[in-house]
Amino acid sequence: MTTSLVLRLDPATVPDFNYDKHSTWAGSITLVGDEDVDLFDADPGILRLPDGREGEFMATGGSRESGCSGLGPAPFG
Repeated sequence: MTTSLVLRLDPATVPDFNYDKHSTWAGSITLVGDEDVDLFDADPGILRLPDGREGEFMATGGSRESGCSGLGPAPFG
């Protein structure tokens, strides 16, 4: 899997900004390999980073290449 993810929020818009509490995240996910997997089957999906952090996401389009919208705190940042 290859991902490109970003945090989406201007910290200046939230008093006492805290990334875990106030940020949203989104990006794209591309599956690699021969497995027959459809990202829409992940309802929600779990994105696990190499360091063990995790975040839930929903696929927003496509099957093997998809946009994603994070649910809850970003697992990065």
